[in-house]
Amino acid sequence: MDLSRSLELGVVAAGAAILGSMLGLGGGVFLVPIFTLFFAIDQKLAIGASAVAVVTNSIVGSTVHLRSRFTNLRLAMLLQVTTALGASAGAIIALWARPNVINAVFGAVLVYASVSMLVRRRASPIPWDGGGPNPLRLGATYRDPATSAMVAYRPERVPVGLAVSGLAGVMSGMLGIGGGAIQVPAMNLLMRVPVKAAAGTSSFMVGFASVATASVFYARGEIDPALVVPTVVGIFVGSQLGSRLTRRVPTERLVVLFVLILLYLGGSLLLRAAGITLPGQR
Repeated sequence: MDLSRSLELGVVAAGAAILGSMLGLGGGVFLVPIFTLFFAIDQKLAIGASAVAVVTNSIVGSTVHLRSRFTNLRLAMLLQVTTALGASAGAIIALWARPNVINAVFGAVLVYASVSMLVRRRASPIPWDGGGPNPLRLGATYRDPATSAMVAYRPERVPVGLAVSGLAGVMSGMLGIGGGAIQVPAMNLLMRVPVKAAAGTSSFMVGFASVATASVFYARGEIDPALVVPTVVGIFVGSQLGSRLTRRVPTERLVVLFVLILLYLGGSLLLRAAGITLPGQR
């Protein structure tokens, strides 16, 4: 791989990391479609590189989210149980699945996530004053720097969240996306966790799921260092910037950005699965 192509991959990875850190998606949700649609990179190599990159994005991005108190550690560790199990199963599926099947599943996941957030983008957390039943002690508070307001919330429908996290893990392993594309809408819409808290918690979680995915792909020789190195460097730079921007960007703008990008990428993958390539793609 020549220097110019490595630089292109690094820049793309940095852009994906900025968006991934801001939205808690891990960056892989953008990397895999872009690598396959615009760089004609083998799908399994793209998934393997994305899994490694998502681990980096999670480590770097989570430090800022933790300082901002956006990350709900108790909720993250609880949901991570089913997520990690699902990720291992999904990675095994990915190694045997046909490319058009992965494109179709990936596209459907992205479209579903974006439409869900668009339809219910004004969903708000159930106010919590720190009292009442809270056996798992999952309630949390944080200060939103964009509005200078204190936000208190308590996750609802925890069993449903655990089930959806398992599905997110399967998608993470199968698609190399970290699972954030499912985790963030699920926490926000089903568990009524505020978007920024959902993004911070998801950003912490996606790294663990991606370690399981990367391990399976490494064992099968589907990790290409020439692709992974520029990707990881770009992810490292972009994730720091993205996690800091989250503090300053209003929630409504984050949701709109999420919807527009995922609709385009999801639609492109569904068309690719049907044998249709849009202009500018490979």
